[in-house]
Amino acid sequence: MICSDVIRRAQDNSSYLRESLELFPDLKTAVQSQSADALIAREYSEFPDEILSHQEEMPRLRRLKRRLHLIIALLDIAQIWDWPEVTRALTDISDFAMHRLLIAGASELGIYSQNPDNPVPGLFILAMGKYGAAELNYSSDIDFCVFYDPEMIKLARPERAERTLIKFVQLLIAGFERITPEGYIFRTDLRLRPDPRSNSIVVSTRTAERYYETIGQNWERAAMIKARVCGGDSAAGQSFINDVLRPFVWRRSLDYAAIEDIHSIKRQIQAREGGENITAAGHNIKLGTGGIREIEFYAQTQQLILGGRRPELRTPRTVEALAALSEGEFIAEEDAKALTVQYAHLRRFEHAAQMREDAQTHISPEDEQAREQLAKLSGYDTLKAFDANLTDVLRDVHGRYKALFPSYESLALSEGTLSFTGVEPHPETLATLQRLQFKQGPRVWKTMATWLGGRIAATRTERARELLTRLAPRLIKICAEAEDPDAAFLAFERFFEKVAGGVSLLAMFLQAPNRLARIIQLMLISPRVSDTLASRPSILDGMISPDFMNVQGADFGLGYASIINPEDDFEQIMNAVRRRLHEDQFRISASVLSGHTPLSDAAALLTKLAQSSLQTLLPVAAQETRRSAGELRGDYAVLALGKAGGAEMSLASDLDIMLIYEGRGEPAQLYTKLTQRLISAVSSYTSEGRLYEVDMALRPSGRSGPVAVSLDAFERYYAAEAWTWEFMALTRARVVAASSAEFSHALQAAVSKAMGAARVDLNMPADIADMLARLRAEKPPRGPWDVKQLGGGVRDIEFIVQSLYLARRAEHAAHGATATRDMLRHAAKLGQITGDDAEAIEAALVYFQNLTQGLALMHGSLNGEVSPDVLKALAALMGEEDTEQLACATQHHQEKIIDLQPKFIF
Repeated sequence: MICSDVIRRAQDNSSYLRESLELFPDLKTAVQSQSADALIAREYSEFPDEILSHQEEMPRLRRLKRRLHLIIALLDIAQIWDWPEVTRALTDISDFAMHRLLIAGASELGIYSQNPDNPVPGLFILAMGKYGAAELNYSSDIDFCVFYDPEMIKLARPERAERTLIKFVQLLIAGFERITPEGYIFRTDLRLRPDPRSNSIVVSTRTAERYYETIGQNWERAAMIKARVCGGDSAAGQSFINDVLRPFVWRRSLDYAAIEDIHSIKRQIQAREGGENITAAGHNIKLGTGGIREIEFYAQTQQLILGGRRPELRTPRTVEALAALSEGEFIAEEDAKALTVQYAHLRRFEHAAQMREDAQTHISPEDEQAREQLAKLSGYDTLKAFDANLTDVLRDVHGRYKALFPSYESLALSEGTLSFTGVEPHPETLATLQRLQFKQGPRVWKTMATWLGGRIAATRTERARELLTRLAPRLIKICAEAEDPDAAFLAFERFFEKVAGGVSLLAMFLQAPNRLARIIQLMLISPRVSDTLASRPSILDGMISPDFMNVQGADFGLGYASIINPEDDFEQIMNAVRRRLHEDQFRISASVLSGHTPLSDAAALLTKLAQSSLQTLLPVAAQETRRSAGELRGDYAVLALGKAGGAEMSLASDLDIMLIYEGRGEPAQLYTKLTQRLISAVSSYTSEGRLYEVDMALRPSGRSGPVAVSLDAFERYYAAEAWTWEFMALTRARVVAASSAEFSHALQAAVSKAMGAARVDLNMPADIADMLARLRAEKPPRGPWDVKQLGGGVRDIEFIVQSLYLARRAEHAAHGATATRDMLRHAAKLGQITGDDAEAIEAALVYFQNLTQGLALMHGSLNGEVSPDVLKALAALMGEEDTEQLACATQHHQEKIIDLQPKFIF
């Protein structure tokens, strides 16, 4: 029986209970004269046996719940019942409502079997968490999963099974949590079902079995410890628990990595400074330091590790697990007893916090008046005594919790907890992310939880997820040290979600966290770096070398022939060169973007790589031609034009080349095959990607001419047939690979001769002006930063310089310059242009070339818009204060070139 002092405490300190006492004055009298068991039994016995419609059941179930809530709360405040009796009685309410709502919903949808003991054969509901352990608190969510066996379920329209069952579960959820004038019963949570982001609210047993066999996680195993059938086909449900869940939860043998991952459930959750600074005000009794969750994890982590071989540990209730661990001598008896006592205190505090306003809270209020109400509901006469006891409990729990697995590396940070398990963010994790200056903490948590759930290619395997669990705090810390932590995490996310396999990558990052920090820094600057590393993560292996950023040595980019194994076939050699080239290109990107190498040096370095690739692959292509088609007795060489010829390549450049041969009576087809082999070696896609896109349109007669050109034909063509635009292209012609030094010299001399020969049939100035006008019309800028095609951009500068070259081409050819900048300087020496004009053009050229180079390093293309983040990084790389200054400088150089152009092109 309840005394009047208890009723007064309830009325004075809980608005919810005060309202309930006013609603049910009969109970206020009854609780003071009857026993608790009699009161509870009477409420159930007087409830009508007949189950009505879903709509009719809801109000009377809500009324029953509120009446029982009042009785149970008063018994709790009076300390007539301890917490297990309270939580058992609260769970009984949910089970009673589950049974009636299940039958009502099944009847409404026409799927009721007319058997109240098995209303829908093949469909069952599993209670999870505190609901599964029969430990509900006053304002719990009830965690449950709804499963159906496709072979057992009997529906009028089997083809609509999932749709019908989803509607059924929706009715069930509404029956519990829809707020009506009578209130609600319990809030529901179905997020512990297999893969809740992908699966509907009702899951087939086949789908669930596949999930638990492949990507079920250790925290889900912990949740499933408490699973029990709470509704539906109990035989099918128990079979599912026995056949699917038990093998998933209770593994007879665990490897070291799995044990590490189970330990991580505990190791992710630590207080910033231990338990010394705990205070009662504002503390989260459930999730905070020393709270309920720490005791539950203390038991569950050991249950998961030991329970596969020790069935006596497989209890769903936390205090029973502590006792079993103590009896098996896995934990000290003192710890088990102390934690059991403290668990009782914490559950009572939790109940008091929730019964104040029927709110789902676990917080001990900051406000003293509110906390004093909590103290009175918990049985304390003074706030001081309550605060002191709560603080002592929390400190004691946390001290014992910290001592669990003390030899293992913490997966928390000094700033606080970092836990990415479960279905919703741990409040302390969000607080930690906020302390680390993340503005999008919930998004970061969701992304990490998705990865750890095995929902991307990189974390499909259990081993990858275990490694990521260990790496997570380092990754978060590295991102937090960036200027914009959210942007840093997003940069890594773009990369990681494209990676095909994560085990070796994650293991490497764990061994070399400095490398992880370096690539995140690069990814922040360049989305292209993310794409490159995602497709070729093996490139990262080279970053461990202290010379990785040193790309300006004389030997860098040379010696590709040394990586060739003569015994390898054509494709193996192609792949070897591709791997080396891609690594070297990345080294250049990393060195430039990190500030180790000037941006202006990138063009020459990238051109060196292209030349080295051609020099390595030309003899290989020749050998392949000899093997399949016949002996090549004459000499041959590759003539580079365009950006490759002018040593002005970027990562976005293709290769403009032509193959010239001397020939000694062999069929021309042999050299055609040689050219085809070379093009294939350079441009075809293999498992390692490709080297370059090849463009041979600049060869004599363009695409209509033969792909291989004899030296004689080359000389005749330029002497009589070549157009002005072909002479413009030849201004940057340079031999980059040849079968002999003698033929290389001969071909370079032929180029000079062709450039110096008179062609009175051509009106070059008029042709150049006409060509520029047509290109402007046919090839407009592809975006606001396409500085090649923009008016006053790179194309206009190249036309100015080439028009100067062709005006005195014999003298320029004798000088031998092929780079645009060198040709411009020689034109100034010849007096074709004033020093001031030459300096202005050169300044614009260098600026635009650097801009193009930077865009290629970061963005990969000049097509379309460039993101603000890339522009911001590009401005910094170009030495500008911000993107506005970058745009102003670009416009300044454009306007200068537009003003100067009429002097040189008419």
